Amino acid sequence: METVGTRELKQNPQAVISRVLESGEPIEVTTYGKPTGVSLVPDERRPETWVRGSRLKTIRPLDEANHEAWQADMAKLREGDDLVDPWADRA
Repeated sequence: METVGTRELKQNPQAVISRVLESGEPIEVTTYGKPTGVSLVPDERRPETWVRGSRLKTIRPLDEANHEAWQADMAKLREGDDLVDPWADRA
């Protein structure tokens, strides 16, 4: 987690808040290099415009069954059939 000192936060709070909002990642506030127990956390995470390298390593190709299901869904979409969202009924 990225950190910011209390001095920097006091001198330029808007820049620190902008970093939190733009990155979508929390920033921990420190005093003399030690954590204060306070973190600046964005209210809601914004969609990423690019994939980080560390996250790219976790992406795995579809197995054969899921690949076939995906192809079938895409074929339905091309034919004009409505696709059903399997998570739509989750609360």
